[in-house]
Amino acid sequence: MRALCFIPMLLSVLLVACSSDGPDLVFVGGPVLTVDSRDQVAGALAVKDGHILATGNEADILALQTDRTKVVDLQGKTVMPGFVAAHEHPTLTAVFMGAVDLSGFTHKSNREVWDTLRAAVRNAHRGEWIYAVGLDPILTPDLLMPTRETLDEIAPDNPLVVVAQTMHSFWANSAAFAEAGISSNTPDPGPGSYYERDSAGELTGFVAESQAAAPLLETLKSPWGLLGRYEDALDQLQRNGFTSVASLGHNVPPLMARYAASRDLRPRIRQFFYLVEDELNYLPDSPDTDNAYFRVLGIKLWHDGSPYTGSMFTSAPYLASPLNRMLGIPAGSHGAPMFSVAVLQEKIRAYSDAGWQVAIHSQGDASLREVTQALAAAGKLNGKLPVVRIEHAVELPRALIPALAEYRATVSFHINHILYYGDALGHSIIGGRMAGKVLPVSSAFARGLQPTLHADSPMFPAEPFSLMQTALTRATSSGQRLNPQEAIDIQQAVRAMTINGARQLRIEEEAGSLETGKWADLVIVDRNPYETPPAELDQISVVDVYLNGERQVLTSPN
Repeated sequence: MRALCFIPMLLSVLLVACSSDGPDLVFVGGPVLTVDSRDQVAGALAVKDGHILATGNEADILALQTDRTKVVDLQGKTVMPGFVAAHEHPTLTAVFMGAVDLSGFTHKSNREVWDTLRAAVRNAHRGEWIYAVGLDPILTPDLLMPTRETLDEIAPDNPLVVVAQTMHSFWANSAAFAEAGISSNTPDPGPGSYYERDSAGELTGFVAESQAAAPLLETLKSPWGLLGRYEDALDQLQRNGFTSVASLGHNVPPLMARYAASRDLRPRIRQFFYLVEDELNYLPDSPDTDNAYFRVLGIKLWHDGSPYTGSMFTSAPYLASPLNRMLGIPAGSHGAPMFSVAVLQEKIRAYSDAGWQVAIHSQGDASLREVTQALAAAGKLNGKLPVVRIEHAVELPRALIPALAEYRATVSFHINHILYYGDALGHSIIGGRMAGKVLPVSSAFARGLQPTLHADSPMFPAEPFSLMQTALTRATSSGQRLNPQEAIDIQQAVRAMTINGARQLRIEEEAGSLETGKWADLVIVDRNPYETPPAELDQISVVDVYLNGERQVLTSPN
């Protein structure tokens, strides 16, 4: 166990002792991971009025109690800061919550996938829209991808839309296209987002990226019809130990998010929204810092797409492989940027000058180079740091990291690409040379980028200890270690899920560590992650969650 270092903690206890009011809550009987600048481990924690009152040894903290103080005996369990979900999509989770599950997590063969869909169609009313989500040729290796004709045969009397696990690829039948007003003459919405057509110009059924798919999803996105499912999505994040979540685009209306931020008049979770450019009608006049449970923080931009549609912009060509052919990725292609360096630089400058943070989706190395060029051209940016976030950063070249540090950008890594799709990336999609360089988390820490880890749910499950485990082990599902020199240690992994996330959301003065004066957002877990073997991190369970010093009722999944 790490040595306990109590000198600053003792000072905080002595200051508190001068106050006549004692704490509301005291936690004793287990380690307290403060995640302060020295990653100190305390023996006890005191909370008052929703904030951290003091940390220190058990005897000193117990000396602060009064007859109104509630003492929580941890019985060996561990207290740590509440996790910060730096990049998730709770609205998309809610949208697809009622869809037919075709995922590779639950279906291991082509037959299982399509039998499940056919059964769902048989149980649907004639004319009812049917949505299925999770199609995954990587986790279901013998999967046969659908065509418009295939889906017409499965659902001749219903509009049918199938969504890939990556959330970047979609398929629809003729009835769905007709109901959505999409025909062979419908123009593609933009670079990388399109309606695939055959040699005769007819729709094949495949739709690339969310811009083109938006008309097919309208019936799922009736805002107030989403409310219950959106609350369920937030509750699932809370059950996993998250006390704050950043929603990176495709959001419910802010009014609904504010409503969902509480349960029975008590706080549920802190939400931070980044709006995509077709949501700017919801943009306030200026960043709102008054509401501790809901804020619009910034703008989400896409510079490239996904490695699993071939829209990630990469310098090395995509492989000629059976999987890439199945995914519709032409051999030798490179993907393409969504807009030029000049346009990106103008957007960064305009939004940051207005006080907004700018989050940029950038996965491929060619994309990341252009994003870095745009930052260089934009010059010194106004606003509270960090002004710019880089999202996903799968192929981030290590050589760019010093420049990103100079431009004071930060990075959030989509780390479980390694666990779920790492083998496929190396063998079939981008090749071993490029896959051997992915997700340089350790290098980002070394240069002070203070990176975070995220799941991009609903793409992958938002499970904090799984993300930490992958960052430590770099293990794919087959056990191969991908770019192992970029592994980090457990203290860094915890920071990536707590204080670094708070910094990215510009709340590091209020959250992310258990230090005097900060919000009492904390979780109790059944094992100390600092003392847990890396291969067992995903076995740690969240026992309790406290938000603003109040114990939350962890609801069961519906």
